[in-house]
Amino acid sequence: MAELTRYRRYYDLAALPFGGETTPLLLPIGGSHRTLTRGGVHLIIKQVFDNAIDYLQSTGDAHERATERLRQASAHWLRHTAGSHMMDGQVDLRYVRDNLGHESISTTSQYLHADDDDRHRATEAGLRLNW
Repeated sequence: MAELTRYRRYYDLAALPFGGETTPLLLPIGGSHRTLTRGGVHLIIKQVFDNAIDYLQSTGDAHERATERLRQASAHWLRHTAGSHMMDGQVDLRYVRDNLGHESISTTSQYLHADDDDRHRATEAGLRLNW
């Protein structure tokens, strides 16, 4: 929320949106208050990743793996990462589904990345007999 507040203040908006406000969440670069298109968001995100790649390349070959990973990055990649972090943080599956706008819980279930060892320990603990 602190970042949202800072972002909105940069654009001379109230710290938090008020009821009925129609200002889009993401504003175009240049200060206009019209809606940023999906393509515009994509271009901005790709530019951020390209800037990160340029920086990593300027530091030498030590970050070659990270550079290659960033070449594959996209807005969808960020969305998937956010979903995975919510799941790893034990956010209720229904909330993750709603946050990501999925119609089906089975789509959201793809974001479950339970480690096999963790799954086995949890299963074993749940089935333990106290003799």
